[in-house]
Amino acid sequence: MSLLISLALALLLTVLSEFAVYLCLIHRSPWHLLMYSFLINSVTNPLLNYLHIFEGYNIGGLEILVVLVEIFLISLLTEISYSRALMVSTAANIASFILGIILTF
Repeated sequence: MSLLISLALALLLTVLSEFAVYLCLIHRSPWHLLMYSFLINSVTNPLLNYLHIFEGYNIGGLEILVVLVEIFLISLLTEISYSRALMVSTAANIASFILGIILTF
């Protein structure tokens, strides 16, 4: 599988897995939550993958940075508190990270 297809698939799976978490934890329109997941992860996922694959940054540190960026974006888009956005971002990123690990083995 080419790198481009792998990255596109990683983005798709991230968007869908984090959308599922958003559905469980945020009371908003499912359509809006799907769009938010797409918008947020269209920024964070490609950047994380670039920094990890091509620049060699540690995935753990990158995931922490992604959670922090996504707290702001989730709170901004869904109008929830930063503390609630922290919970949502952490849960969503744990879910997508675990899914990624499962699918790579």
